[in-house]
Amino acid sequence: MNAAHDTASRSLPLVGSWSLDASQLPEKERPRRVTISFRPAQDGKWTTRVEIVAPDGSVKYSESTAALDGVPVPITGNMGFIDTVALRQPAPDTLVMTLGKAGTRVSTRVYTVAMDLKSMTETIVWSSDNSQKLETTHFNRVE
Repeated sequence: MNAAHDTASRSLPLVGSWSLDASQLPEKERPRRVTISFRPAQDGKWTTRVEIVAPDGSVKYSESTAALDGVPVPITGNMGFIDTVALRQPAPDTLVMTLGKAGTRVSTRVYTVAMDLKSMTETIVWSSDNSQKLETTHFNRVE
Protein backbone atom coordinates (compact mmCIF):
# COMPACT_ATOMS: atom_id res chain seq x y z
CA MET A 1 0.00 0.00 0.00
CA ASN A 2 1.19 3.51 -0.65
CA ALA A 3 1.22 6.06 2.19
CA ALA A 4 -2.03 7.80 1.16
CA HIS A 5 -3.88 4.49 0.76
CA ASP A 6 -2.46 3.24 4.06
CA THR A 7 -3.73 6.34 5.91
CA ALA A 8 -7.18 6.04 4.32
CA SER A 9 -7.29 2.31 5.10
CA ARG A 10 -6.52 2.89 8.77
CA SER A 11 -9.35 5.43 9.14
CA LEU A 12 -11.81 3.41 6.99
CA PRO A 13 -10.44 -0.17 7.09
CA LEU A 14 -13.39 -1.74 5.23
CA VAL A 15 -13.07 0.50 2.15
CA GLY A 16 -11.78 -1.32 -0.91
CA SER A 17 -12.29 -4.59 -2.73
CA TRP A 18 -12.03 -8.00 -1.14
CA SER A 19 -11.75 -11.46 -2.71
CA LEU A 20 -13.09 -14.61 -1.07
CA ASP A 21 -10.53 -17.29 -0.19
CA ALA A 22 -12.65 -20.08 -1.69
CA SER A 23 -10.03 -22.75 -0.96
CA GLN A 24 -11.60 -23.22 2.48
CA LEU A 25 -15.04 -24.06 1.05
CA PRO A 26 -16.12 -27.59 0.12
CA GLU A 27 -15.17 -28.19 -3.52
CA LYS A 28 -18.78 -28.85 -4.63
CA GLU A 29 -19.85 -25.44 -3.18
CA ARG A 30 -16.81 -23.49 -4.37
CA PRO A 31 -17.52 -20.51 -6.67
CA ARG A 32 -14.94 -19.42 -9.24
CA ARG A 33 -14.77 -16.01 -7.57
CA VAL A 34 -16.53 -13.83 -5.04
CA THR A 35 -15.63 -10.16 -4.63
CA ILE A 36 -17.13 -7.63 -2.29
CA SER A 37 -16.42 -3.91 -2.43
CA PHE A 38 -17.19 -1.30 0.20
CA ARG A 39 -16.94 2.41 -0.48
CA PRO A 40 -18.19 5.49 1.34
CA ALA A 41 -21.04 7.32 -0.35
CA GLN A 42 -22.74 10.64 0.34
CA ASP A 43 -24.13 11.58 3.76
CA GLY A 44 -22.19 8.90 5.64
CA LYS A 45 -23.79 6.06 3.67
CA TRP A 46 -21.92 3.02 2.34
CA THR A 47 -22.13 1.49 -1.12
CA THR A 48 -21.64 -2.27 -1.22
CA ARG A 49 -21.23 -4.36 -4.38
CA VAL A 50 -20.99 -8.15 -4.36
CA GLU A 51 -20.20 -10.26 -7.40
CA ILE A 52 -20.32 -14.06 -7.42
CA VAL A 53 -18.99 -16.06 -10.37
CA ALA A 54 -20.43 -19.59 -10.15
CA PRO A 55 -18.53 -22.73 -11.21
CA ASP A 56 -20.36 -22.63 -14.56
CA GLY A 57 -19.23 -19.02 -15.18
CA SER A 58 -22.63 -17.41 -14.57
CA VAL A 59 -22.50 -14.13 -12.66
CA LYS A 60 -24.73 -12.88 -9.89
CA TYR A 61 -24.32 -9.44 -8.35
CA SER A 62 -25.94 -7.08 -5.92
CA GLU A 63 -25.43 -3.42 -5.11
CA SER A 64 -26.82 -1.14 -2.46
CA THR A 65 -26.23 2.19 -0.77
CA ALA A 66 -27.30 2.32 2.86
CA ALA A 67 -26.89 4.41 5.97
CA LEU A 68 -25.33 2.77 9.03
CA ASP A 69 -28.61 3.06 10.97
CA GLY A 70 -29.94 -0.50 10.63
CA VAL A 71 -32.83 0.57 8.37
CA PRO A 72 -33.36 -1.81 5.42
CA VAL A 73 -32.89 -0.40 1.90
CA PRO A 74 -33.46 -2.05 -1.51
CA ILE A 75 -30.74 -4.04 -3.24
CA THR A 76 -30.33 -3.94 -7.01
CA GLY A 77 -28.94 -6.81 -9.06
CA ASN A 78 -29.86 -10.39 -9.82
CA MET A 79 -29.49 -12.21 -6.50
CA GLY A 80 -33.05 -13.48 -6.21
CA PHE A 81 -32.69 -14.72 -2.63
CA ILE A 82 -32.28 -11.16 -1.22
CA ASP A 83 -33.95 -7.82 -1.83
CA THR A 84 -32.93 -5.61 1.14
CA VAL A 85 -29.89 -4.85 3.27
CA ALA A 86 -29.49 -3.05 6.60
CA LEU A 87 -26.11 -1.92 7.95
CA ARG A 88 -24.62 -1.07 11.34
CA GLN A 89 -20.98 -0.27 12.10
CA PRO A 90 -20.08 -0.84 15.75
CA ALA A 91 -16.36 -0.11 15.12
CA PRO A 92 -14.31 1.27 12.19
CA ASP A 93 -13.06 -2.24 11.32
CA THR A 94 -16.44 -3.99 11.68
CA LEU A 95 -19.64 -3.94 9.62
CA VAL A 96 -22.85 -5.78 10.51
CA MET A 97 -25.02 -6.53 7.48
CA THR A 98 -28.53 -7.97 7.65
CA LEU A 99 -29.90 -9.31 4.36
CA GLY A 100 -33.63 -9.77 3.81
CA LYS A 101 -36.20 -11.04 1.33
CA ALA A 102 -39.87 -9.97 1.28
CA GLY A 103 -39.64 -8.52 4.80
CA THR A 104 -37.98 -11.62 6.33
CA ARG A 105 -34.37 -11.82 7.51
CA VAL A 106 -32.25 -14.19 5.39
CA SER A 107 -28.91 -13.82 7.16
CA THR A 108 -26.78 -11.59 9.32
CA ARG A 109 -23.13 -11.15 8.37
CA VAL A 110 -20.36 -9.54 10.37
CA TYR A 111 -17.30 -8.35 8.44
CA THR A 112 -14.17 -7.72 10.53
CA VAL A 113 -10.91 -6.41 9.06
CA ALA A 114 -7.68 -7.81 10.51
CA MET A 115 -5.18 -5.49 12.17
CA ASP A 116 -2.81 -5.79 9.17
CA LEU A 117 -5.64 -4.47 6.92
CA LYS A 118 -4.90 -7.24 4.38
CA SER A 119 -7.61 -9.74 5.31
CA MET A 120 -11.20 -9.76 6.49
CA THR A 121 -13.36 -12.37 8.21
CA GLU A 122 -17.04 -12.82 7.39
CA THR A 123 -19.15 -14.49 10.07
CA ILE A 124 -22.59 -15.58 8.85
CA VAL A 125 -25.71 -16.64 10.75
CA TRP A 126 -28.43 -17.98 8.43
CA SER A 127 -31.92 -17.20 9.72
CA SER A 128 -33.26 -20.54 8.48
CA ASP A 129 -30.70 -22.44 10.61
CA ASN A 130 -32.47 -23.17 13.90
CA SER A 131 -29.18 -24.21 15.52
CA GLN A 132 -27.81 -20.70 14.79
CA LYS A 133 -24.50 -22.26 13.75
CA LEU A 134 -21.88 -19.68 12.74
CA GLU A 135 -20.31 -19.98 9.30
CA THR A 136 -16.96 -18.24 8.75
CA THR A 137 -15.28 -17.27 5.49
CA HIS A 138 -12.13 -15.27 4.78
CA PHE A 139 -11.42 -12.53 2.28
CA ASN A 140 -8.16 -10.98 1.10
CA ARG A 141 -7.78 -7.33 0.13
CA VAL A 142 -7.62 -6.79 -3.63
CA GLU A 143 -7.22 -3.00 -3.50
